[in-house]
Amino acid sequence: MITPTTSTSRQLLLANLALMVTATFWGTHIPASWFVLQRFTPFEVIVGRYVLAVPLLVMLLAIESRATRARPEPKPLWQLWALGGVGILGFATSYTIGISIAGQLQGSLISACSPVVGVLVAWALRGARPDGAMQLALVMALAGAVIGIAGSQDLSRVGLPGLGEALMLFGNVMWSWYSLAALDWLRGWSQIRVATWSIAMAAATAFALVGTAIVLGYARVPPLPDLLDFLILLHLVIPVTILGLLGWNYGVRHLGLSVSSLYLNLVPVTAVLTAVLLGDTPNMWQLVGGLVIIAGIAQAQIRRLKRS
Repeated sequence: MITPTTSTSRQLLLANLALMVTATFWGTHIPASWFVLQRFTPFEVIVGRYVLAVPLLVMLLAIESRATRARPEPKPLWQLWALGGVGILGFATSYTIGISIAGQLQGSLISACSPVVGVLVAWALRGARPDGAMQLALVMALAGAVIGIAGSQDLSRVGLPGLGEALMLFGNVMWSWYSLAALDWLRGWSQIRVATWSIAMAAATAFALVGTAIVLGYARVPPLPDLLDFLILLHLVIPVTILGLLGWNYGVRHLGLSVSSLYLNLVPVTAVLTAVLLGDTPNMWQLVGGLVIIAGIAQAQIRRLKRS
């Protein structure tokens, strides 16, 4: 089982603050993605995000390297590609397509399951068996997701009921796998270096796939974004992708995946508030399902705090 690195009190405080800010930014990711998905395909949004993020990350890495003169241990190229081209890109593709199918409020509902997914992935890959409180949280998360999904299906829509939600859950699985694998494979690397290589591999793979699809006639050449679309993309790039990935990796390194995943409880709150501000209103079933999920996770946290 992978455990967080031995950290000072200052690092633990910074890790908690970083995760709080990250979760807040990530809550705006779902409504922002939904907005640009009205004009662009999921693959165009993904390529735009990551291609814009790479130059900024490379610049940050160059500044860091010059300041620290660090010579980190090189890592196998296949590991770097697996983290970015499979983990990050798999998460982004599944989640973005899922949002485009299910909508921003359903995306907010499914995001409430993220802590549970993180615990399940850690259990499957590292043998970190959840305790009784977390097992109850798993059951309540499943019940809440079923309530929200079943009560929100529009039978007149074309598509499989729950397909978008299933894709978003799979995206959460890919994200949790990436978090564990990055912690294991990239020990000794700074957060900026981890983020730069992860996003660069995701961007290169996405660009190659979309470019090939355009050449073969299976995809269109994307239209130029207007000013508002560009600003939304910048929001998805800088606070959501770059600062979010840096904050998440820092938190996981010092607190571990299970503890860090608890901060994802803030994501659905921010997501729903942002969606409401943009004019979307949750129905009764979505509210009930979300409350059941959050209540299950809250009881697990309260019982954990009492034990400690």
